[in-house]
Amino acid sequence: MLLAGEIEARTKFGVGRYYPHCPSSVCLSEIPIHNLSRIKRLRGSYGIGFTKEFIGQIGGGPLFYTMDERYEAVAELMSQSRHDPKAPIWILVPFIDVLRTNYQFDWEREWRVPHNIKFDPKAVSFVLLPEDEHDVFSAYCISKHAEGSMPLYDCPLIDHRWPKERIRVTLG
Repeated sequence: MLLAGEIEARTKFGVGRYYPHCPSSVCLSEIPIHNLSRIKRLRGSYGIGFTKEFIGQIGGGPLFYTMDERYEAVAELMSQSRHDPKAPIWILVPFIDVLRTNYQFDWEREWRVPHNIKFDPKAVSFVLLPEDEHDVFSAYCISKHAEGSMPLYDCPLIDHRWPKERIRVTLG
């Protein structure tokens, strides 16, 4: 991803995921520092951090949940628009999901971008990876940059296992 400067939107999400006009999306999390270990258990030890402003500028936004009659209203709009790829509902459905009683979602604060995310080093706020890989990662980035095959990502490296205060200080 860093080498290409792009994160691919490979999967459809949200209430419209079974409709052909629903775009594929990239899922992100606006997770509080004290929950980093929780997201690591579910999503892994590696990540790229962006600001909310950057994600908003490229068309991303927070997910919202619906249920009952609100879901029925959205389902009706999708059904009415199933033959119209330009219907406004297809702009919204990647950002709408059904509230499930068996999933505690509120800690994750999910955001989505309904297309690939193209970025340059200025857009990357931090990279998340285990501390014992920081030096190897930095050397790899410098090497690829020297070859001319990758821009230089000069951003903080953090580890989800660090204490909250160390992460805060590292992020500035």
